[in-house]
Amino acid sequence: MDAIAPQEALQRRVPEKNEHRLAFAGVVAYLSPMSNENRQLRRSALFSFRFLATAAIGTLMMAVVAVLGPPAVQLAVLGAFISILGGLFLTYLGQEDQRERQRANVIESLSVPLSLASDPELFQQYQEISRGLIAVAKDADAVLRQIALLKFASLAEQIDGLVDRKIVFAMTEEWRTVYEQLLTSPDVRQYRSIAWVRSSEYWQDEPGRQSMRVNFDAAHRGLLIERVILLSDDLWPREELMPSPDILPWIQEQHNHGLWITLARESDVSREPDLLVDMGIYGNRAVGFQELDEHCRTLRFTLDLNQQAVRLADARWQRLLLYARPFGELLDQLPRQG
Repeated sequence: MDAIAPQEALQRRVPEKNEHRLAFAGVVAYLSPMSNENRQLRRSALFSFRFLATAAIGTLMMAVVAVLGPPAVQLAVLGAFISILGGLFLTYLGQEDQRERQRANVIESLSVPLSLASDPELFQQYQEISRGLIAVAKDADAVLRQIALLKFASLAEQIDGLVDRKIVFAMTEEWRTVYEQLLTSPDVRQYRSIAWVRSSEYWQDEPGRQSMRVNFDAAHRGLLIERVILLSDDLWPREELMPSPDILPWIQEQHNHGLWITLARESDVSREPDLLVDMGIYGNRAVGFQELDEHCRTLRFTLDLNQQAVRLADARWQRLLLYARPFGELLDQLPRQG
């Protein structure tokens, strides 16, 4: 074991070295252009031909004036040269201030790749986005530039949402992939859902049926799934004990797979409109909100990972339970056959 341990330690250090080399490459890429530019600025102020030639000619002229010129002319020339020296000094200070600002900008820009050096996957994405921006900047096509600006603005907005721990999926069913990952996550042991069913088409398309199969598999693995189904009066008439046959099989199937199902009428909670929502609470991890069109297709799904949002969703869930009736109790009230 003692002979193997150093080899294992060396193997663990290899990725770390690669990460540092990756970060160093980013540092060099940023520093090299700036260093060349700084050297050019210093040469232009101190070692350029113009400065040296001007200084030599000025010295020669001062010597000639000092030897041949009257005192008034000598004084005038001396004042002119002092003014020139003052101008050169102020120019030097301006260039130094410019260099300081450039150094500050370099340090600020380097903070991003350096902070990403420990995460190669994110650093790679950062490099790819940077290369894309540079490529677009070099393209002279004005139409392409405007399209790229719109795309990058949208990307920046999405990244801002990620920073706020909020992800929005618009006009796509891609959110169901994240939904399935949450239901299979080992640290999510309870899933509470509000299904606002306004049509018998609710979750009846293929993506919806696939999500229901994920629900059933999760319930069989031991995940506690509780669902309040909000039904319109058309789907659950007040004079009827059970919901309409158009939606009842969908409800019955969930009950049969071990989901804890309760029912509530939309009209009963109409005085509390914030309860009319499609919502899922994934343990203590996140809360999701789904917005649907008239055909029960996803318009927008918002996943919020902030703990405050989870607590507010829990309070909303508890309020809705006051209007809900367990589906199992309704089944018990049905007349027994035979």
